[in-house]
Amino acid sequence: MLIRNSLVALLIMYYLGCQVAANGDFPVLPEPQCSDCQHIQSKCTISKSGVFCTNNTDKINIHFSKGKADQNLDLDACVPEKYAIKGPILDWCCFWTPKLGCQQLAGTLYQNHSDCGICRHSCVCDEDKDNGVVRLSPTRWGALLGFVALLPWICLQS
Repeated sequence: MLIRNSLVALLIMYYLGCQVAANGDFPVLPEPQCSDCQHIQSKCTISKSGVFCTNNTDKINIHFSKGKADQNLDLDACVPEKYAIKGPILDWCCFWTPKLGCQQLAGTLYQNHSDCGICRHSCVCDEDKDNGVVRLSPTRWGALLGFVALLPWICLQS
């Protein structure tokens, strides 16, 4: 009985889907768009570039740009020149560069939730000015550890 009901429901859905296709009434999905992230720019200092997408399918659709042909004309406010969008972005992605700061690309399914706060935690900030956290590069960590290791020797010499 369950199988028969499922089969009937499937046939009805198929029939309705064929009617929509015959009429050409496909739903139009909105294009990805840049979120307004101006309010988080002063909270994060950035010295390197990168991208983070919560959805792996979205990440696959972001490639390194090969020149002018790959420009994202409508998305240049949030997608750095070095990246090209090659397919649909459904969820959200964060981009960060020293030039653009921390930016959010709101995908087709995420546009009603685009407040940029989530990107503030995904972008690689050198300094988080709200929390006073400063991230050190491996080179600076090495120099700091070297200094700390030499500190006892310096104290003994004086």
